[in-house]
Amino acid sequence: MNDTVNCRFLNRAAAMQSTVTDLDSLDITTLAQLLEMDSQQTLVLTVNNRHARRLLSELSDSLRDDRRVMPLPAIVPLAAWFRQAADQLSFLAQAGTPAHYLDVFAARGLWQQVIESVEGDDTLLDTSMAARLAAEADTLMSEWQLHVDPAAETHDFQRFALWQSRYAECLAERDAEDVNASIGRVCDAAATGELPLDFTTLVLAGFNELSPRMTTLLSALAHRGVHCLVLQGRRSSAGARMRYVLPDTDQEWWAAARWAKHRLQENPQGRYAIVASRLETDIALAHRVLRLTLPPAEGYNVAVARPLAQWPLVRAALAWLSVLADFRISGVSTPRQLGAALLAGACVGAHAEAAARARLDADWRHKSVIQISLPQFTGMLANVTPQLHQAWLGCVDVLMADRSRLGLHAWAAKFRDLLGRLGFPGQSPGSAAFQTLEAFDRALGQLGQYDVVWGEVSFAKAVGLLTRLVNETLFQPQRDPSARLDVLGLLEAEGGSWDGVWVLGLTDEILPAATRPNPLLPAHVLRHAGAPRATPERELQWAGVLFEDLCRLAPQVCFSHAEHEGERELRPSPFIAQTDEAAIPHYLQPSPLSVGIRLESVVDDLGPALQADAVVPGGISLIDYQSRNPLWAFVKYRLGASQLPDYGQLADQNARGLFMHRALELVWKRLGHQDALHDAVIQGQLISIVEEATAVAAQEYLAGYGDTLTRLEQGRGCAVVLQWLALEQARTPFAIEALEQPVVWQFGPLGLKLRLDRIDRMHDGSLAILDYKTGNGNIDPKANWSRLRLVDLQLPFYAAVMGAADNDAQVGALVLAQLHAKGCQVRGLADADVGVPGLASVSDWPALEGLDWSAVLARWRQAIEGLASDFIRGDARNRFEKKTDLDYCDVLPFLRLNEDGVANV
Repeated sequence: MNDTVNCRFLNRAAAMQSTVTDLDSLDITTLAQLLEMDSQQTLVLTVNNRHARRLLSELSDSLRDDRRVMPLPAIVPLAAWFRQAADQLSFLAQAGTPAHYLDVFAARGLWQQVIESVEGDDTLLDTSMAARLAAEADTLMSEWQLHVDPAAETHDFQRFALWQSRYAECLAERDAEDVNASIGRVCDAAATGELPLDFTTLVLAGFNELSPRMTTLLSALAHRGVHCLVLQGRRSSAGARMRYVLPDTDQEWWAAARWAKHRLQENPQGRYAIVASRLETDIALAHRVLRLTLPPAEGYNVAVARPLAQWPLVRAALAWLSVLADFRISGVSTPRQLGAALLAGACVGAHAEAAARARLDADWRHKSVIQISLPQFTGMLANVTPQLHQAWLGCVDVLMADRSRLGLHAWAAKFRDLLGRLGFPGQSPGSAAFQTLEAFDRALGQLGQYDVVWGEVSFAKAVGLLTRLVNETLFQPQRDPSARLDVLGLLEAEGGSWDGVWVLGLTDEILPAATRPNPLLPAHVLRHAGAPRATPERELQWAGVLFEDLCRLAPQVCFSHAEHEGERELRPSPFIAQTDEAAIPHYLQPSPLSVGIRLESVVDDLGPALQADAVVPGGISLIDYQSRNPLWAFVKYRLGASQLPDYGQLADQNARGLFMHRALELVWKRLGHQDALHDAVIQGQLISIVEEATAVAAQEYLAGYGDTLTRLEQGRGCAVVLQWLALEQARTPFAIEALEQPVVWQFGPLGLKLRLDRIDRMHDGSLAILDYKTGNGNIDPKANWSRLRLVDLQLPFYAAVMGAADNDAQVGALVLAQLHAKGCQVRGLADADVGVPGLASVSDWPALEGLDWSAVLARWRQAIEGLASDFIRGDARNRFEKKTDLDYCDVLPFLRLNEDGVANV
């Protein structure tokens, strides 16, 4: 022991005479030697929290078979030690410690304020992203001791230098320091001897490199007599490598999951890991594959953190606070905002009144409600959710009692009070939910520390800052200690040890990664300093270190990569490209069906037939859906299921179409026939007639657009209507037979409704059916009306079915009229030349070759009645002719188009 002590003093004396340049210049120690050191005089600094926990676990394992009880040295992440050291300096009068400390979130907020004040409101700049880059550049300059020659300054750097100067002034004005400045002050204090040291030995664990600022700090500590060492972890040598090539990412995950299942069963005491290069992107796929592959009793841990705002309870809290902010500002909120709060729940009556809250949300969607006032919302709650109503009243009374601006500390307390009055979190939380609530409470406490940056703010501003904070705060519940399978990202796996590891997704896009130099700093300065992410050489060097670490994670490491991602071909990382491709073992392949077991498939696509007294509400769209996909019609009209409509919008696109339809209806109600149109043109009255009609239509359908947008839409509408009427003047004589006429078709138990935009009586006595189209797409009906199972069949339906039942309703033309500012045009089908330019005759469509007009109508009638009969007898086949037939399907999940057996005929 004496020899060890003497050797330690000699090493320390040597260290005092040397300067630390990199990790290689430091002595190496081991776990066993670390346990023999004086724990009271030893400090272990780790690269992050994960390494600190792992090192503590390894030291504990080393003592498991040792009967001795001995203290362990302090094991602290580097960032935490800097914070502790800064706190120590705050007790020294000569240290000049600022009064306030800004964490990363607060500093970024101050950077954003500085950039906005310097650049003004006219610049096209994402200030939030600029603040993030500026904070990163500021830290890079300090950490890597960058110096930019004035002659080599770029425009971006000059702007950054201006921001940096103003930012430093703002810190001084607030008597504050950020993380970067705090670290710099600790390093300076260590060099001058002001920083008290309670350790004589410093051990670095998990570091792959040292920045210039870190080497300066270590040199200063060495000159003060601290012996700096590098811990050589208990690492195995590089294990055997296997390389598997799978067709795509999905197959990679399935193979990795089957490998994990096989190894866990093979070694009941073993611990294994799946390391994914893009775990955050593939997290949903990973959970699904592992749940379906592993036995139910076999748990697993997924080491991926999500923003705290994405966890259900936090999302619910933010939704309720946002609703309160809306009502506090303007006294109104939107159904989208209110619906998010009601559906999230986490309030009084969370379970008992859940259905009632959902019905409120659905009702707003179906009615296209634009906004809801505070009294309206309160009244609705009183009618359907009495428990929530009482809590809501108390919450609103507190919120509206004081309209003053407050500091964030006061708002954080107010948020807790308001959420508590609403009954948040609504039920007894489980383990993961309880941890989420604790993290959210910490975020509220953190928010209260930011008064120095934002001062007194409004309620809405405080809610916005809380939302930003929890969106930038990552959270992950504690891992299950009993689980033997870990699923991690590349960085999370670094330094770990398992009995077997599968690394997937190792393509040349992942390792080495693409460079990402900070755009605010000159590229040549970053390149010269060897700053992180600055050059391909730097990324290659880092990738090599990471890959070597991956190879040491287990005695055998399986690497895999996909051949394709969609239609894009992928290549393996150069670090595994030289490893021979291994054959896929049988246990990694999908399990074949056992011999002797026959799989019988039963197709049941016929529902119960409609009873004679059944009532099926709906329009002619029922027949259209039956033609496109019988299962669509069955689910929608027999099961009553459909996707909820989206929330109403101030500028609803449907309202524009309704506005145009109504304007033309009013114009033709005024005119009545083509002669009146000619007279109005001759007398100069047509423009005033159109302007009057569009004004009335705008009042009815554009009320939510606002004055300016309404005026623009009204002007556009006038121009389009006049353009269309110019085409109408060139037609042969006609008179308006009906406008917006409702039609009911009774077929067995079906009573289907249809509303026609317009019916004209032409010069030969036949009828022309007009349907207005206000979109800009292709309106040519040839493809839809030539099919045996025709679609978009409103006009063919009237001509073939209703016209055949009424001798006075003999239809001679079907007209689709496109009304658009880019131009008006006509498409459709006619018996003969009826004086409407743009219509085709039967002989123009090859699919109708050999048929006359009456034969076409008969074919349509037969097809439509056949579709109706199919629906009545319960036909629910899942088939479609074209994928585009389902573009507007509102029951797509029922159709399961990704499964085998869905017929595309």
